[in-house]
Amino acid sequence: MPDVFAQAGAIAYRFVDKTIQVLLITTSSGNHLTIPKGLIDPGFSAIETVLNEAYEEAGIEGRLLTPPLGRYRFDKWSGRCDVEVFVMQVTRELDHWPEDYTRRRLWIDVSKAAHRVKHAQLGNLILKLPEYLKGVTTGT
Repeated sequence: MPDVFAQAGAIAYRFVDKTIQVLLITTSSGNHLTIPKGLIDPGFSAIETVLNEAYEEAGIEGRLLTPPLGRYRFDKWSGRCDVEVFVMQVTRELDHWPEDYTRRRLWIDVSKAAHRVKHAQLGNLILKLPEYLKGVTTGT
């Protein structure tokens, strides 16, 4: 049985003229687009991981909404990554962040974002964002 790596990530969003935009970032290789996400380290919660990864990888801060939107899985590191996905309302976008030298940000509308990400399961979650936003409460 392959190793399973628990990760947490965020579909970060903002409104521009009543249109939802999603923030995608380049992967560490620069070859694909994804959301801020990372391994959940021992002693840390999924929420703590999401907030930290959003800052480190995308240079954003915001409020997480509950409950999580869902999860997706993909193969990596001779195992499987299982990503719990939260939704983040972006409240601050930094000019400089820890990984700004290697990652780029792209704000894009929901349908385009869903088709631009590397993993189809993640794209399907992004497509659920408008409906999700109709009935959630603010978390952190």
